[in-house]
Amino acid sequence: MNAPLQTGPTGESPHGRKGDAPSERVRPARRMVFDFWRPLRRHGPLGLAIRACGLLQKRLNTAPGCRRPLLWLEGVIRGVHRRLDGAFDRQHGTDTSGVVPVENLGVASESLKEAVWYEPMSVKVFRQIMDHLPIAFGEFEFIDFGSGKGRVLLLASARGFKRVTGVEISPQLHRIATQNVAIVERRTGRPSGIETVCLDATAFAIPAAPLVIFFYSPFKGNVMGKVLSNISSSFARNPRDIVLVFYGRNPESIALLKATGFPCRELKLRNDWSRLHQYRSLLFASPEVQGC
Repeated sequence: MNAPLQTGPTGESPHGRKGDAPSERVRPARRMVFDFWRPLRRHGPLGLAIRACGLLQKRLNTAPGCRRPLLWLEGVIRGVHRRLDGAFDRQHGTDTSGVVPVENLGVASESLKEAVWYEPMSVKVFRQIMDHLPIAFGEFEFIDFGSGKGRVLLLASARGFKRVTGVEISPQLHRIATQNVAIVERRTGRPSGIETVCLDATAFAIPAAPLVIFFYSPFKGNVMGKVLSNISSSFARNPRDIVLVFYGRNPESIALLKATGFPCRELKLRNDWSRLHQYRSLLFASPEVQGC
């Protein structure tokens, strides 16, 4: 004979409330997993760890003995990131890594007010973006606005573009990019087809050729608007294949890109979890580009 089910003083079973389905009992656990996965997917493990350190530093700022271990941990995380990101430079003997703040760009220009700090592009993400372009690379020229130390230029050159041009306002970064191009050409023993230009992006003349134009969120506001206006005017004079690639999160810049009238598609890519930040990848292609 089975013993009666034991209940507590409130009439609850020791295994949960009466009438609770198993699926209802696991919902909080699923919610916890979702709440953890969403920021992990957005920031990656290193980025999430950095943000957790920053939050703990704010909350435990006055607690004795806490600040130094948290700063040490943050330094370790950033060191891991630098080590992983530096793999490209160790392979090619170049200098494309490291973050350069806006105030260290060495530029006295009105455009600098809307510039963004230098941060090297993820090799993994860039290669995925290129894999999504349904074009014959040898028929297109590639332009990188805000080309920094030139990592994107070197990656684009390896894809076989007809010509690769980097536009950078900072003489300091432009000089490093030029040196990096020379290093790679010397190591490979062949020309790269890369031209580095030290110029305000708003003054750059858009070539009258099929183009892939890359923006790693290099600037915003009026500068972004002026550059896109130059591209739109060039396209109006000479309709042709043009693909705009935007990698970043700035909503104002994305709105300006959408205002060009080029159809937009957001790419779903595998995140590079060696990075401290994860961004959106968007393609804007002129109607002449098939399959984009």
